[in-house]
Amino acid sequence: MNASPDAPNDSFRRHALIFGAGAMLIPASGVLLLPLYVNYLSAKELGTLEIVNQIATFLCICFLSSGVYHATGTFYLQAKDENERRSVAVTVWILYLLAIALGSTLAVPLLLTYGDRFGVDDSRLLFSAVGGNLVVSMLEIPYVLMRGRMESLGFVVVTFLQFLIRVLGTIVAVAWFGCGVWGVVAMYWVSGLLFVVILYFREFRRGTVLPDWGMLGKVFFFAIPFLPGGICTFIQMNGDRFFLARYCGLDTVGVYSLAWKLAGCVAMLSALPMQRVWLVRQYEVLPSDDGPVTAGRWCSLITAAQIFVGLLLALFCRELLILIGKEEFWPAASLIPILVLADIFLYLSYFFEGPLFVKRRTGLKFLNGLIATTATVGLFILLIPRFGEFGAAVSTLLGYLLLSSGALLMSQRILTIRYEWGTLAWLFVSSVAVYLLARQVDVLFPPERIVLTPNIGERLMLMFPPVMYKLILLGVWGALVVRFKR
Repeated sequence: MNASPDAPNDSFRRHALIFGAGAMLIPASGVLLLPLYVNYLSAKELGTLEIVNQIATFLCICFLSSGVYHATGTFYLQAKDENERRSVAVTVWILYLLAIALGSTLAVPLLLTYGDRFGVDDSRLLFSAVGGNLVVSMLEIPYVLMRGRMESLGFVVVTFLQFLIRVLGTIVAVAWFGCGVWGVVAMYWVSGLLFVVILYFREFRRGTVLPDWGMLGKVFFFAIPFLPGGICTFIQMNGDRFFLARYCGLDTVGVYSLAWKLAGCVAMLSALPMQRVWLVRQYEVLPSDDGPVTAGRWCSLITAAQIFVGLLLALFCRELLILIGKEEFWPAASLIPILVLADIFLYLSYFFEGPLFVKRRTGLKFLNGLIATTATVGLFILLIPRFGEFGAAVSTLLGYLLLSSGALLMSQRILTIRYEWGTLAWLFVSSVAVYLLARQVDVLFPPERIVLTPNIGERLMLMFPPVMYKLILLGVWGALVVRFKR
């Protein structure tokens, strides 16, 4: 039964929970592997892995992966009957294959000629990472189709199996066989290719129809704005790594990437599950009479969840890094709170863009991304050479703030959403105040003092006061937020 647009119902929450669990598993595999990386890889090796993956991600964007992903959801959900939905599935799949074939003919010669300028001397590693990421990106089409059909149980089963194979395989390759970065890249291929075969076979068993060649042009023109838009997004989200590699070295890239991976856990545990379901439901909710009010409430709910988990990580990231990592990774603790805040603004921009997708005004998304990207690159050039990884984090934060502001201004002109600005402002201000108070106690208990204490019991005693102090602050913050909302 479809959910009523006037309020979130049990069906919405149930699917959000199940899809959220599945959506968290793939990124969770990278998070669970962090202790492995920081113990078996050096900061330089982790930086190399980050650069290789970012180059691969950039090429996937150039092959229209982002546009195909959004086109699949939009055209499939707005199809009139089952035959049209099947035709959409086949059409977007053919479009993606064509984009990969054409893009590869251009990318391969460029990588052979200029690959070493990216900081990676081994071209074999670079091509392996590109191929593995392309295979994994092909899974997004069947995943979108499963979400569109609300096959939440099947989705979580498949993602769990993929998660299990990737985690266990990477542990064996890196820890047991000592394959290093090569072992991580190899598991992209293994976990990706297996499920590409399974899921595409499953889709074709539902019944095949011929592609709609007329629709192919519509899908292409819907998806093509995501190419420059995706490039802009990539530069905003990942361009700082390349500036850091140039001015600060791969060691710094490794520390910065660790901070981003931990900061990314916040959205994965909070905003991502609800956001993915909202991307489907917004096509039903926003055009309704009560859609603007309902959307505003859900924006507050998603943001509140993300801020709570983000504050939790920001308060305890120092203790977490002491437990899981070597000393060379401890500087990531000072970057995590800035990146958590940046990620909150990024997810707000995703929510604000909803009317652009519903009204098919994706060209405005590109315009907003272009403006924000230009400003972000300027910040990279200005701040990273002077302040290193701190300058990269601040540049990203300011860039995402500009991106979300632009998305809000543009989308409100198309469809006015009644956001709960008082609630959102209180969430931000109170959480920043709690973090600043918690920082005062960290000065009294530096990590070097804790780690250099030889006795485990004494270490725990040293960690106990700051941990309890932060827990009390977190509890007070939660009580104040609940009281304000009432």
